[in-house]
Amino acid sequence: MAAQRGLVDRRQRPAAGLSIVELMVGIAISLFILAGATLVLTSQLDNNRRLLLEAQLQQDLRTAADMISRDVRRAGYWGRAYCNVWPAVQDMANCPGGNPYNTMTPADAPGLVDTTELVYDRSTDAEGGGDINRDDGVVDAIVTRPRERVGFRWNADNGTIDYLVGNRNWQALTDPAVLRVTQFTMTINTQALPVPCAAADCQAKGPVCDGPVTVRSRDVSFVIVAEAVHDAGVRRSLRENVRLRNTVPEEQCP
Repeated sequence: MAAQRGLVDRRQRPAAGLSIVELMVGIAISLFILAGATLVLTSQLDNNRRLLLEAQLQQDLRTAADMISRDVRRAGYWGRAYCNVWPAVQDMANCPGGNPYNTMTPADAPGLVDTTELVYDRSTDAEGGGDINRDDGVVDAIVTRPRERVGFRWNADNGTIDYLVGNRNWQALTDPAVLRVTQFTMTINTQALPVPCAAADCQAKGPVCDGPVTVRSRDVSFVIVAEAVHDAGVRRSLRENVRLRNTVPEEQCP
């Protein structure tokens, strides 16, 4: 009798565990949660990658712009710039002629000149703590120091900004493996400013034809547009304006 009651109890006990339907519903919900988490993680990784590319692109652009600004600002530097000021008695021994480093290509004509390549001269004879009066007055006269003719240009084929180190020696200033420069334009702005003399309402006169003296003031504006090599959607642009320190005095003769 007892054995029959135990058999009946075991038959009437409900089954334990999950049914196949409940198991499939649980798996589906888990897959939805996993897909959402994967999507969030992928989006976060992509945002971090773009942020790193933007930071690297912006940093490289700023570095290139700073170097261009510092170097262009020195265009026309001469260790004997005082010779450009005409004294009462000209010192032919120390000042035989004008500034030989005024050359700039394209020529800084009055008004605005747009270009993608700028070449100019500046003296390096006094570098290293030497006496400024030892300036030889000739561009790249010393063979071991061919760094007085420099410049910048846009290399459209390689997508880089190139720097001229010595005569015909162009080197890439930007890294083509990191960024691709799609635009690099420079604008030369030249203005002739009158030079007053000590007396009121007086115009300074030159020594050649007693004509009025003007100062050729120059500044260079440039625009750089670049994109990341690994993601063309990451683009940045930079605009700078540089005032050249070395003005050029000129006598206006009829």
